[in-house]
Amino acid sequence: MHCPNCGKAVNKSLKYCKDCGERLSKAEEIDKDGTPGKMLDNILTTLFLVVMFGMGILVGLVAVMLGNNVRTEVVTTIVIAYLGAIFGICFMRARQVPKLIDARLKSTYQANEPLEPHQLRTLTTAQLEEFREPAMSVTDHTTRTLDKVPFK
Repeated sequence: MHCPNCGKAVNKSLKYCKDCGERLSKAEEIDKDGTPGKMLDNILTTLFLVVMFGMGILVGLVAVMLGNNVRTEVVTTIVIAYLGAIFGICFMRARQVPKLIDARLKSTYQANEPLEPHQLRTLTTAQLEEFREPAMSVTDHTTRTLDKVPFK
């Protein structure tokens, strides 16, 4: 089996290429619950629920605090901290969206791609490189100087 990204030979039991890190499973074989499209839907749903429930809780909290005659400075401080926490949660979740969109597009692209990677296509005679003499290693050169020289 060969990696679809770099073309190196890899073991069939591996999930990722040991050279380039590319996932070796086909788009259909990726964990059914972990597909990028499903994960993207989950993240967007989570963002919606965090914002809606978070704002509902915030409105209720402010109403209770103002009903109990809590100073407005304290209420303002709590509201700012709460909104900062909601924004932080949403920001951390939203940072994953571009990665999932890229993974979704890449898996869709790879599903439509032919199975044979273009790096493994056979070369014509004109495309072959000329034979190059391998360079001598340092040990080859030093061991020759230690050989006995025959005397005549």
